[in-house]
Parts: sequence; structure tokens; C-alpha cells
Amino acid sequence: MASTTEIVAALLIALRPLWPRASAVGSALVVMLFLGTLSFPFTTHGVVATHAAGLPVLSAQPGQFLLKDLVLIGVAIWTLGDSLRGTTAWSAASQSV
Repeated sequence: MASTTEIVAALLIALRPLWPRASAVGSALVVMLFLGTLSFPFTTHGVVATHAAGLPVLSAQPGQFLLKDLVLIGVAIWTLGDSLRGTTAWSAASQSV
């Protein structure tokens, strides 16, 4: 189910030049998906390990894999803003015709 949602969201984002509102919906969907993934360090056992000095660190296998999601949520927020900006420009252009 999650893979289908991710593919649908990616296709919606790709519609940006033709349909900015659909792209904004896809970007918002991706933000929600990554917020769920970024909750794993707080809810999943084994993501955070204890270093020899007693400090918490991300474990090598699920923890460090989740670091990419920080970048990807930033990109999703950027595409959301870009799509919303495109929506207002697109609607202004269609009203002037």
C-alpha cells in the first residue's frame, strides 16, 4: 500500500507543469508520508543505539537509513511551495485570458 501511495504522489508531483494543484496535493502527501517515517526513531526499537560514551546515536541499519528522509521532506516542502506558487500564477494567467 505504501509503495502505491508513493508512486501516486510522485506522479502527481510530476504533473506540475500541466496541473499545479495536483502537484501540490502530491507534495503534501509526500510530506505526510515522510513525517510518518521520521517518527520511527521515536517509536521503533533499535533505531537509536547508545555510544560507548553513553550518548545516543543513530544505529547503522535502520537509523542512518532514515537520514535521507530529512532531505526528502525538505524537497517535498519545497515542491509544495513551488506548486502552490504555480497554482496562483496559473489561475491568474487563466483569468487574464
